[in-house]
Amino acid sequence: MYEQLERGRYLRENGQVIIEVAVKKTWQLFNERDPAPSRARDLDENFVTYVVSSVEEFPLKTPMKLKIIVAEETPQEINNEDLYAAIRAHFIYAARLSQGKMRKRLRVGRYFLVVGLLVLFACLGIAQLIISKHNDTGLAVIAREGFTIIGWVAMWRPIEVFLYDWFPLREKKLYLEKIATLDIDLSFSN
Repeated sequence: MYEQLERGRYLRENGQVIIEVAVKKTWQLFNERDPAPSRARDLDENFVTYVVSSVEEFPLKTPMKLKIIVAEETPQEINNEDLYAAIRAHFIYAARLSQGKMRKRLRVGRYFLVVGLLVLFACLGIAQLIISKHNDTGLAVIAREGFTIIGWVAMWRPIEVFLYDWFPLREKKLYLEKIATLDIDLSFSN
């Protein structure tokens, strides 16, 4: 039924990687300071971190299942459907936040791009002006090269945003969306 994976600490069942979480009571899955009803409560930070880091250990397409094992549960302490809904709602909300961060990063990147291009064109214009007025004297060449370098350095951040910064946020969003759709198996061991 279960088979241990070659690497890692996860079991596999019917082709799915099993992410196991063991708690004494289901309430441990929730943030104890949040007074909202269970369906709307925040999840415990340690639970969320564990689930996210476990799922991120595998490629996105790996089939997975979340298995929650509860040791000491009084009957109907929390409705199973409320628990499933709370977990899904939390990760859907987190995915939306990650999407929002990515949009904001790209919006700021567009602002950086406009500023960078303005600085680049101004610096290249100044560099051309220096060379046209002072030919190829030593100081003029140094000033021209300096303005050229400053112009291109001004483009560093926009290029970084558009080439690299957005990808980790997109990947995080995809993992959070995956967690929100995982099958959840709740079992009691008492």
